[in-house]
Amino acid sequence: MRERFSGSLIYCGNYDAEHAEARISENTTDAVAFGRPYIANPDLPERFRVNAPLTEPNHETFYGGDEKGYTDYPFMDNGYDRMG
Repeated sequence: MRERFSGSLIYCGNYDAEHAEARISENTTDAVAFGRPYIANPDLPERFRVNAPLTEPNHETFYGGDEKGYTDYPFMDNGYDRMG
């Protein structure tokens, strides 16, 4: 893609922190977007930073018309043992 397109590239879809960082490091992309993981983890950057487990999104609640499944996911417990 880089050979044919000189603009910014943003990839998305089923990336985890490790694979996103690899794509950016190898200059395949400029950024990686996270949709579903961000919905289920409102503190996603911090979870990536400390290598914390991710909450799995509940796809059954997507597009339900209210906050269920969008704004009710928990933030990481303050007592989480930070590994980073």
